[in-house]
Amino acid sequence: MRRLLYYIAWLVVLVEPAVAQKTNGHNNSILDSCLLADKEQHMIIDRIFLKGNQITRDHIILRELGFGEGDTLNMQELCYARVKSRQNLLNRSLFNFVSIDTIHHSASSDQIDIMVDVLERWYLWPLPILELAERNFNVWWETKDLHRANYGFFLTYNNFRGRMEILKVLLRAGYNQNYYLQYEIPYLTKRQNLGMGIQAGRMLSREVPYKTENNKQIYYRNPDSYARQNTYVKLLVSYRDGIHNHHNLTIGFESHKFADTLAVLNPNFLKGAVSEFQMIQLYYLFKHDYRDSRPYPLNGHYLDVELVKKGLGLLKNEPDYFIAKTTADIYRPINQRWYWAASATLKYATDKQEPYFMQRGLGFNNDLVRSNELYVIDGTAFALLKSNLKFELIKPRIHTFNFLKFEKFSKIHYAAYLNLLFDVGYSYHARPDPSNTLQNRLLAGTGIGLDLVTYYDLVWRFEYSINQLGLGGFYIHFVAPI
Repeated sequence: MRRLLYYIAWLVVLVEPAVAQKTNGHNNSILDSCLLADKEQHMIIDRIFLKGNQITRDHIILRELGFGEGDTLNMQELCYARVKSRQNLLNRSLFNFVSIDTIHHSASSDQIDIMVDVLERWYLWPLPILELAERNFNVWWETKDLHRANYGFFLTYNNFRGRMEILKVLLRAGYNQNYYLQYEIPYLTKRQNLGMGIQAGRMLSREVPYKTENNKQIYYRNPDSYARQNTYVKLLVSYRDGIHNHHNLTIGFESHKFADTLAVLNPNFLKGAVSEFQMIQLYYLFKHDYRDSRPYPLNGHYLDVELVKKGLGLLKNEPDYFIAKTTADIYRPINQRWYWAASATLKYATDKQEPYFMQRGLGFNNDLVRSNELYVIDGTAFALLKSNLKFELIKPRIHTFNFLKFEKFSKIHYAAYLNLLFDVGYSYHARPDPSNTLQNRLLAGTGIGLDLVTYYDLVWRFEYSINQLGLGGFYIHFVAPI
């Protein structure tokens, strides 16, 4: 762990000052124009007009604006407020395009109106499901086993009733079955800061991983029944403080049932718990989000803190664990076509020997050292540092497909970026399996990549990277690297 901290400190000291020096005076062209705006000239905002929101309610849009009717701003403040308000609206994932323009009064030189013009997305997505039941696409590509696939139906209504409410219905069969209903209301009060939601569902799996050998998961399949059954109900409470700070609290009840064979195959799979038990879980998530674009940020910073309490000691045989995790990201433009980004993630669990079925070290979701996508590195604690140097290969552009008459799909934006990447990580396990040679050691990866970014928050990543073992590989992902 000390060696990893040394590498992190060395990279921060070496890279961050160099980037900061180059960044001074090299903001994007819109913010540069704001710097030149007149601080002495003040404007009064008379009226705000909204255009294009056929479904979205007015108050949802007005909530994201950094100004209101009757405000008096100097020209520089107004310029910055327009840029930030546009970013806020785009980051709500409600609109494909947003423009904010000023209309000067002919009779009064110090009064203006604001026109906010939006192009709404398509919100109702009744989609068939055909997905891979693996940690990532690259793991599935090793076997190309089509039996390890899920299929079914997924209904998502992202702006239900025009109030940014979320309605989801999942009916997923196949390799891993999952059925759930979710409904969220983001704003219950006039101040638009308090929200609530509920989720209820049931998961059934005939096959589950029961241990890790040679840095890869080993699976048990129950031929006669399900290896794992899970029923859950969750109550979600959210609080949005201003624009950039989000608090989310989830209170959940879970019922688990595992095949008895799993505890025989791996005594640490349940770690003393019985194969059938109930559990109350508390989950708190705080987000401090100043990114210019949530799907693919190039400027700003981000911080989140996750606190999870599994089991409160109120139910018989329920586990009792506490997990803390935090991620901090920073994004900086170097000049008009070069960008730099870095991310640090830390996770810690109070118990040095979590049950295997709860354990999540490196290798899951986006918590991985790139070039190690094919491996699972178990651990009750880990540290991860990612860094990217980006070159804007294709600047953001807008294209219209004239043969499509539906503007929600015919008008798209796209961009492409070349990446130089370098990651380091360390996953700690108190009792490592001798065959899992990547536990309790420094992991590293470097390589190059191509990112394609377009509308509806779509990102395609194609990377070739080499890991600490000297092994190289080509990997595909569908989320921003940092």
